[in-house]
Amino acid sequence: MKPPRALLLLWVALLPAAVAAGEVPRPLTGRGLENLTAYARLLSLVRFFHPSDAAAAASWNRVAVAGVGAVEGAQDPAALARALEAFFRPMAPTLRVYLREPQGQRRETPRELRLPAEGGPFKILTWRHFGGHFDGKAKIFASERIDDHSPPGFGTLVQAIAPGSLRGRRVRLRAEVKADVQAGGFAQLGLRVDRAGGKPGFLGNMADRPIRDASWKTYELEGDVAPDAERIVVLFVMTGGGKAWIDDVSIVAIPSGDPGGGAALVNAGFEDGEPGRQPPGWYFPYEAVRSGYHLVLRRGEPCRHGSCAEVASDDIATPHIPRPEDVLEADLGGGIVAAVPLSLWADAAGTWPHPAPGAPAESWTGADAAADTRAARLATVALIWGIQQHFHPELDPTRPDWIAALPAALEGASKAVDREAFRRTLRRLLVPLGDVRTWGVFNRDDPEDGLPPISWAWVENRLVVTGTTADADGLRPGDVIAALDGRPAAEALADTESLVSAPLLATRRWLALDLLAEGPAGSRLVLGVEREGSAPFTATLARAASTQFVPDTPLPAVAEPRPGVVYVDLRRMTDTDLDSLLPRLAAARGIVFDLRGAADISTVLLSHLAGSTALSSNWQVPVVMLPDHRDVKWLTTFWTIEPKAPRLRGKVAFLIDGRASGYSETLLGMIENYRWADLIGEPSGADNGSLNWSDLPGGWRVTWSGQRVLKHDGSPFHGVGVKPTIPAARTLRGIAAGRDEMVERAIEAVAGG
Repeated sequence: MKPPRALLLLWVALLPAAVAAGEVPRPLTGRGLENLTAYARLLSLVRFFHPSDAAAAASWNRVAVAGVGAVEGAQDPAALARALEAFFRPMAPTLRVYLREPQGQRRETPRELRLPAEGGPFKILTWRHFGGHFDGKAKIFASERIDDHSPPGFGTLVQAIAPGSLRGRRVRLRAEVKADVQAGGFAQLGLRVDRAGGKPGFLGNMADRPIRDASWKTYELEGDVAPDAERIVVLFVMTGGGKAWIDDVSIVAIPSGDPGGGAALVNAGFEDGEPGRQPPGWYFPYEAVRSGYHLVLRRGEPCRHGSCAEVASDDIATPHIPRPEDVLEADLGGGIVAAVPLSLWADAAGTWPHPAPGAPAESWTGADAAADTRAARLATVALIWGIQQHFHPELDPTRPDWIAALPAALEGASKAVDREAFRRTLRRLLVPLGDVRTWGVFNRDDPEDGLPPISWAWVENRLVVTGTTADADGLRPGDVIAALDGRPAAEALADTESLVSAPLLATRRWLALDLLAEGPAGSRLVLGVEREGSAPFTATLARAASTQFVPDTPLPAVAEPRPGVVYVDLRRMTDTDLDSLLPRLAAARGIVFDLRGAADISTVLLSHLAGSTALSSNWQVPVVMLPDHRDVKWLTTFWTIEPKAPRLRGKVAFLIDGRASGYSETLLGMIENYRWADLIGEPSGADNGSLNWSDLPGGWRVTWSGQRVLKHDGSPFHGVGVKPTIPAARTLRGIAAGRDEMVERAIEAVAGG
């Protein structure tokens, strides 16, 4: 029997606009879910680890969308294996997909994976990923195909000096060097003269006599310094695997008896500096670190005298490249296994096998990756899951909740009735990562965000107002919010927390509170409010597009709550503001810096706390050549800050809580290590690292942390963060009374109260 026309009209009217504009959600069948789960796994393996020219050139958003329709409807494992192999054949002709139990099926290595009999000369090509190159802007993230014929990388130790009296003279560079290198490795001394206007000057690098001697010897290099020389550059280069050491570097005019015929190099004997760290006065470029080399100062053994510099390679400098016939066998689920080549033969014409003349265009070229359709959403889940599976720096890819997250997200994507339902699906997928930076789940058609004119916090198991503006509809600090848009506040918060990825409960709670506050600019938030001594009432707040910070403390951005004690809210400051405030801070006997959240202050603040050169935490990018986090290497970098005047010599405290993550924790990590200040309040957010992101089908963008951070002692930062040296918390009674007990505790600490 047909339903009444009125019911049909009502049903159509209730369909969300996003569905009406695209298609009615269609839940996955059990077989369809198995098919797409297997597809997502294989999609990431081919995309990131199969080094064919076609895969490297593919538009993977389009590929992902096209593949959904190609494999979802397979009726059984055998049909799924055929569909997957056929779909990926244009990009991976040597890929094979089998039934998990082939029952006598013989798995032969494709002929094209053996050394070809024609063409050449041949090299072996494979992928190497530094955190993965997607749409993020940080240069530390990259994806490259490398081969077994390219020359090894090199590490370069550099110092540049002004020519001074050496202009127009012949000079001799001398150094003591030894090199314990692997086959093909060597060290070199280099001398370069840079002339005005970029004109070529002397360049010598011992190319005809590379250093391979494992005993200490003295090496010399002579060259002419042009009269218009702008600088003289001394270089020490290590190529290939192994270690090399250098000491007692000098540069003098010849004949050596000439008066005034020398130039002073900084730390030429490597006597200054901290063992195990880079020697001061010498430059070691990031490109050398990325190539797999490290520079450290050594004392005692293996140095000839007291100290020396060591340049050493690691596994990044000499990567293991698999043979093409050594294929990866991956269980995809759904009853099938894939044999995925991780390397290929290649010659001047490209990877083997070469595409046949007149071959048809890939099946994905006509796919629409721009529209926010059901297929695009399923593809987005497959793509973002694959990225995290192989590259997320903190993920254990065997975690049961992470394994279960993929099919759950595919189901959610197939059923999502609108954009917000799908956003919730993506957020839930990312929860097991414990990554604050997955906060960013955006769509190109999202309206402008707005925020209500209040700040709030979860205090003593209640949602309480901590700050207001004039547009807050009569609300004031201390008011308890019992309901949001008719829903109990505790229930709304718990539901939102389930969608937030963060390593600590307190951090998830702060982020969930931010999510609850956000909404389209101009939208309204109806609050059920309780106030001591008053009957419950309702307040309606409009979300404004302004990103103005609503203070959550009664103090202004800069205050002097006690004589000689200065409070500074770093969340409301810029470097320019801080610079103008420095004379006052330098004269203060106590300073309280508020870092309970995000701040735009740079490390210049720390330079006024440091008494000597200070090191950052250790920043690590995963170097990935195999799937599923197997045999991951780590590219480790750090940076330094130098002391600046005036030094802040009064007693200092920093206020912290779970809102302090990311860059705020970059500052806090150094403060914690060097004990420049008391840390007062609650543990920080416990998550840091540079942002990476990918633009995905349907206009979606997802962000994540592409690095992991280690503390100065090498211990994990993720999930640990910075702990307060003096715990403190706010109370409902204090907030209602216009007090901030955390600030008060910090004032006591710096004032000696």
